[in-house]
Amino acid sequence: MFKTSLHLPAHITTIEAAILGDSVSDLCSAHSALRAENTQSAPWVLEWLFPKQIDPQVLKARLLIASDVHNIDISQNFDFMQEDVPDINWLEYSYMQFPSFSIGPFFIYGSHYEDNVPKEQIGLQIDAATAFGSGEHGTTSGCLQAMIDLKGQGACPWNVLDMGTGSGILAIAAWKLWKTPVLAVDNDPEAVRVAAHHREINNVPESATDIQCVCGDGFATELVQQRKPFDLIIANILPGPLKEMAEALVTCADENGAIVLSGILNEQAEGVLGVYQALGLEHRKTIEIGEWSTLMLRKPAA
Repeated sequence: MFKTSLHLPAHITTIEAAILGDSVSDLCSAHSALRAENTQSAPWVLEWLFPKQIDPQVLKARLLIASDVHNIDISQNFDFMQEDVPDINWLEYSYMQFPSFSIGPFFIYGSHYEDNVPKEQIGLQIDAATAFGSGEHGTTSGCLQAMIDLKGQGACPWNVLDMGTGSGILAIAAWKLWKTPVLAVDNDPEAVRVAAHHREINNVPESATDIQCVCGDGFATELVQQRKPFDLIIANILPGPLKEMAEALVTCADENGAIVLSGILNEQAEGVLGVYQALGLEHRKTIEIGEWSTLMLRKPAA
């Protein structure tokens, strides 16, 4: 068994890293894409496990094709590192890296989990092999905690938008908390496919009254415009896009609606918050988990 690894620049997004890693999935036994020290500003480390040593030129060609098709900027020298590794059950090993865990009432587990969801908890099945947000990261867990807080305050949203849905975990969590219509939007077709997969394995119907997963251009997406206003908008993205989409987001929010923003490092929170406060939103709470902040806001009545 041979392990091949490659470092990629920090500007690569989570979904782009997953696409690049998956570009040689038919040749390898397992693969992963992780940021160094789980820090958003750090470079990526892509790893593949092959049954035998592989020609680096084959990997380079696959990565270049995937980057061209998906318009991913990976212009760099391809310095692959290869090493012989013990012949163990790598599939079982990779599953062990994604053990089940709880966040409040949510019990998050992978497809390899064979036991029952604990009583009194809400199961969220996220396939670790394809997830772009499994719940462990401080941004995702912050959004889940924000929804738990809203539920505890008696909130009962009738129309929810999950902008930049990724794995779909937040959209599914919102539906399971409130059994209310949720629109899950992402600008990447692969993310939408993964979100739809997770919707299906969590036994959530696909309909306008349950969850719809659509690919679109942010708040300009036709279905977003048709279904606005939303009384809960969740956007776990990055500070730059959150600032750029602020006016469009506020326009799509209902009066007294709740807004949950994440993907924000603690030192970036004040900058993002200032943009939304300038547009009239009220700051309700900041949830800090490790180095990550999640902002809870409200759009006051006119």
